Amino acid sequence: MVRKAEDVPFGDRLQRRREQTARQLLDAARSVLAAKGYHATKIVDIARAAQVGVGTFYLYYPTKEALFLELVEDAVAQLKAQLDCVRAAVTDPLEQARTRTLTFFRFASDNRELFRIVFGHGASFHDVVRRCQDTFISDMRESLEVGMASGAFRTGDAAVWAQAMI
Repeated sequence: MVRKAEDVPFGDRLQRRREQTARQLLDAARSVLAAKGYHATKIVDIARAAQVGVGTFYLYYPTKEALFLELVEDAVAQLKAQLDCVRAAVTDPLEQARTRTLTFFRFASDNRELFRIVFGHGASFHDVVRRCQDTFISDMRESLEVGMASGAFRTGDAAVWAQAMI
């Protein structure tokens, strides 16, 4: 049964509209930040791309940085969850390395704009991005160390290899 607009409580419609606007802002920020980089992006650029007023932007985010942080943290959480699933499901170090690498590159391909925001445009200027990158490097280092200890990988400096891979 389809409910008519007048049958839907006002609060439900308002909540859906808020969620839609928040999604528009995030999508617009993803596109604009990926194209222009953090420093070159202005709030007005994001608002314009989202087709909302600058005042509306401020109803949802106090600063450009707050929106940026949400994008980065969301991207990192998505990728980390996928990589953790691989780690839990695949025990052979060589197969785990292959699968995790494939997962990483698939995520990068499927989420080019998010990936560009986290790893591109000199993104390491921002502490949260550096921490996120360090998380992936540390995670990769641990996997390499397990592989080296089992004899699946040649021994070496796992920290250097992890840095190079990420």
